[in-house]
Amino acid sequence: MRKLSELALVLAGVLYPFIVYFGSEHVSPPMFGLILGGLWLVRAPALLRRPGGRWMLGITLAYCAVLALGGEEHLVRWYPSLICALLFAAFALSLKYGPPIIERIARVTEPDLPPVAVAYVRKVTWVWVIFFAANGIASGVLATWGSLSWWTFYNGILAYAVMGVLFVGEWVFRQRLRRRINQAPMNAAARRLGSHPWVAGAAGGYAGKQGPGMVVALSPAGRIALLRHGRAGLVNELGQYAAGDDPLSTPLVWRFADALPEAANVDATLQAPLSANANVIDEWKDGDTHVLRIALPLDLACFAEHFPEAPVLPGVTQIGWALDLAAPRLGTPRACHAIDQLKFQRLLRPGDTVELALRHDTVRRRLHFVYRDAEAPYSSAYLQLGQPRDD
Repeated sequence: MRKLSELALVLAGVLYPFIVYFGSEHVSPPMFGLILGGLWLVRAPALLRRPGGRWMLGITLAYCAVLALGGEEHLVRWYPSLICALLFAAFALSLKYGPPIIERIARVTEPDLPPVAVAYVRKVTWVWVIFFAANGIASGVLATWGSLSWWTFYNGILAYAVMGVLFVGEWVFRQRLRRRINQAPMNAAARRLGSHPWVAGAAGGYAGKQGPGMVVALSPAGRIALLRHGRAGLVNELGQYAAGDDPLSTPLVWRFADALPEAANVDATLQAPLSANANVIDEWKDGDTHVLRIALPLDLACFAEHFPEAPVLPGVTQIGWALDLAAPRLGTPRACHAIDQLKFQRLLRPGDTVELALRHDTVRRRLHFVYRDAEAPYSSAYLQLGQPRDD
């Protein structure tokens, strides 16, 4: 009921100019007053629990009472100005007694606002104070001297268009500020990481809602450390090194790669999920066998969970890759009914580059796969399939 009343009050406010324009000949000012007063009374319990809610409720109910008790027709047009005056007072008083309303809203999702962000949201609150003052005055002028059509156009279309521009403009500036806030400590962290023996290069960026992050190109020593300590051990060591004496310089999101992306692509790399697939480097036909040369990403998603302190490619992932890579090339299904002669002979680790040989036995309806290098196989099996796909 409370949410329904809130929605009704918001809709009444948004559509009010058009309701007045199309309904003024059919609905008297007392009826407008009774309807608005009823909506505000339904919202009264929630308003009374909010700071400033008592005087806001009292003023609006007084206005509705004037309309209900025989107020003149032109007073109906003053409702948008009244709402602007209330919002102006709420935003202005929050600047004086604090914290500013925009800061309260921002802290709902980001409780630990840095000082530069606190100063920014205060400025944004000032912008809305000025907007509500100007909008209320313009609406009042039109309510007193303007025609009903101009008053409706301004309050029902133009004012909301200006609000939309403010919302979009603020969002753009906020994203730039967010990147600047996160970029400065990440740049310092990247410079510190550059001297670590496990790091060939580092670039800081922003991973959206996840916070600041770091893309690291591992040196040969770093690759060995990844195999020995896993992703968690690597993040723990490099995180402490990156932070130095400033905890705010600790990246919250990490990506490990063979080489750093272009500067413009760092944020996109950090925001992208960890890869779940192998990188296909090359492929060719060898008789009835399709051979793919694949590389295991350093940041493969399963490495974070499967033996995280000594990452190993799970057997189920190897089987899944064989089925997925064979399907578009050999026309086989992406599922099997049974597995024969399954052998795991060596471990597949982050950064390994291997060949995956795939052969489809159409007579026995099975797929044979083998992961191998020049020395010996890593794993192999026969996967029993259903009917092959025509595509």
